[in-house]
Amino acid sequence: MDLLMIKHLKKKRNNKLSKKQQHLFIQLLADLLRNGFTIQESLLFMKKSRSISETALNYLTDAMEQGDRFYSGLVYLGFKTTVITQIEFAQAHGDLSGTLDKIKDHALLTDKQHQHLLKVLSYPALLLVFLFIVLISIRQILLPQLLVNGTVQANNPGIHFIQQSPYYFIGSLLSSFFVIGTYYIHFRKKTFLEKALFFSRLPLIGRMYKQYCSAFFALEWGKLFSQGLEIKNVIRLMKTTNQRSLMYEIAEEIETKALAGTTFYDQLKTFPFFSSELALIIQQGEVKGNLGKELIVYSELCWQQFFRRVEKMIQLIQPVIFLVVALMVVGIYAAMLLPIYGGMEEYL
Repeated sequence: MDLLMIKHLKKKRNNKLSKKQQHLFIQLLADLLRNGFTIQESLLFMKKSRSISETALNYLTDAMEQGDRFYSGLVYLGFKTTVITQIEFAQAHGDLSGTLDKIKDHALLTDKQHQHLLKVLSYPALLLVFLFIVLISIRQILLPQLLVNGTVQANNPGIHFIQQSPYYFIGSLLSSFFVIGTYYIHFRKKTFLEKALFFSRLPLIGRMYKQYCSAFFALEWGKLFSQGLEIKNVIRLMKTTNQRSLMYEIAEEIETKALAGTTFYDQLKTFPFFSSELALIIQQGEVKGNLGKELIVYSELCWQQFFRRVEKMIQLIQPVIFLVVALMVVGIYAAMLLPIYGGMEEYL
């Protein structure tokens, strides 16, 4: 039994697609659905063209033949929860190809910014590594010679810092790993709603997270309202999504408060991870009858603001890191040279 379980887990692990393959899968599926293919026919075409891993496609096809939903099989292909929730919701409102196009566009933008961030961080990181090597070289080679000939004194604070610097560095690194690990274990136990509340209250990330949530939900709700669905039907559809998702937990919260007489748009004001404009648009759009279109347009505006903020944050990161590196360089030189100058003054 244990061997069968291990084989099953290995099989699932082998089904995972790389990011490049995931993007190609989404793009091909969107194009094929737009041209009249069904999901099954699209998967068969991908298999014939050998554009996507055959093992992953076979797993997805087998899962669907056994009665599983298309989106549920994507979990084992390595897709993120947010992507799966969007696809799950898209199958409910019918615009799957349009949703896949949005997922593809956002993935390309995110990857572009991720690569830009890596470029921004790579040079300062290289400087920090070089600085650490210089510090170790001073400690192991230059400092012992200066201590032997009496140029510097071991009890000097700067010399003491250089001698203890590796221990400070390793201690800081281990402490950071411990804090992050402890926090991660504690954070995993929280519900998606609690996590969303936490992220929305963070100083710098909070506003960006609020725009992300507003854009995500405005787009999905907009598509449903465009089809003429009422709010209660939208909530019911939200509850059909994966129970381990923010959408499901929000639907439960809204449904509970709705029984107490609180309106949908009034409840949205109580969620700090939604913008105040979202509730206003829903309230006014309901009266005008253009709620679906207004939410879709508002979603586009939120996405533009979100990616603009991400770009600005990336541009600010590099100067800050360079400033930290510069201060560290000055600190090391001060710790090394001031004791030497102090020792030289005694001979003058």
